[in-house]
Amino acid sequence: MPTLAVIGAGPKGIAIAAKARALTAAGLPAPRVVLIEPGPVAGNWTGHQGYTSGLLPLGTPPEKDVGYPYAESWGAHSAAVTAAMADYSWQRHLIARGTYADWVDRGRLRPTHRQWSYYLREVADRVEAEIVAAEAVGLEVDGERWRLAVDPGEPIWADGVVVTGAGPPIRVHGQPHRHPRVLDGRSYWLAGPALSGQMAMNACVIGSGETAAAVVISLLGKAHKRSVVDVLTSNGVLYSRGESHEENRWYSDPGDWPALAEAHRREFLARTDRGVFSQQAEAVLNASRGFRALAGRAVAIDAGDKQVVVTIEYGHERERVAYDLVVVAVGFHARWFETLLGDEAHRRLGQAEAGTGLERRIDVDLSVAGLSPPLHLPVLAGLAQGPGFPNLSCLGLLSDRILRRYVPSGLPDRIDQERGARDRSAR
Repeated sequence: MPTLAVIGAGPKGIAIAAKARALTAAGLPAPRVVLIEPGPVAGNWTGHQGYTSGLLPLGTPPEKDVGYPYAESWGAHSAAVTAAMADYSWQRHLIARGTYADWVDRGRLRPTHRQWSYYLREVADRVEAEIVAAEAVGLEVDGERWRLAVDPGEPIWADGVVVTGAGPPIRVHGQPHRHPRVLDGRSYWLAGPALSGQMAMNACVIGSGETAAAVVISLLGKAHKRSVVDVLTSNGVLYSRGESHEENRWYSDPGDWPALAEAHRREFLARTDRGVFSQQAEAVLNASRGFRALAGRAVAIDAGDKQVVVTIEYGHERERVAYDLVVVAVGFHARWFETLLGDEAHRRLGQAEAGTGLERRIDVDLSVAGLSPPLHLPVLAGLAQGPGFPNLSCLGLLSDRILRRYVPSGLPDRIDQERGARDRSAR
């Protein structure tokens, strides 16, 4: 039985563990799935580890749960796999708690991040996910397998590795690592209770994506009514995400995604996922006062005891603006895993990347094409394979794609068809 190691016990890792259990229930030989997680299961969603207050609404509909979109990816076994996965759905979670009817009657409200973490933990418990309580500290090739160093504990040998979870926050030049007036997309939520609303302040939130939107809404809710929050966006203006069927379907069913021109895929990601506010956030901000959008890019931060000076570049002009508080919310490093790699792993990854850019080299099974043993990077799969893989939009399809590599071949399925379509589009 092959072993698949997953770094992180969040939504993606739990979805993979649940799908492996469903495959076994359907009579298919699933691999052993091991989740490596130093903290609580789904801990980043609780509000106790940063990244969120835990009280923010989920950005995607909860029906897009660990099994969504329940695709027929397993040939004649698909119906049995889907039936098994239905036991781990969001609706079943509510039914078991006796709250399903109330949720429907209230308009299918989106749960908070903390409520979502309860659901994920329940799934992990029900599938009896194998979780190693340790931190991944090294990843090296050992023959044709991975040797994953963990602390504490002995190394874990795996036939494949999946990297999940957010990397460290992206920083601006001059940004101090620890400063009470300079926070980031993770530390803001940990410092939230200490932010006083008794005095008016001028604050700057750098970024124009969902993390920035959540921080702005939080600041407007707790700051003094005469406070002003600037939202600094390199896009020039703030954009909101579209929610039409034509846009949403690519997140659920990206089979034809690779056939789109790369320029069009990048434009789609920019308009619907990266650097845009959700419609829910936009609705809150439309009813709020005290914030304004500034066009420009933060190129430097100079933090003092009483103020923080941000150097803003827009076109050929630069200006320095002083603030009482600055929150850098421009995202997280997607390639953080490279700090784990040993010399041979680095060498093989460099050869596989072939100078074309890693995000272009993600294969149908979300692994790096040409890299052995397989390293699955769903967070980088948006450009090559589909916009839903880096986020929560198609967790069930993500697990299908990854696990298909470790199930004996011979089952005609949708994934093989998508690989064929991709190959034809590359000709």
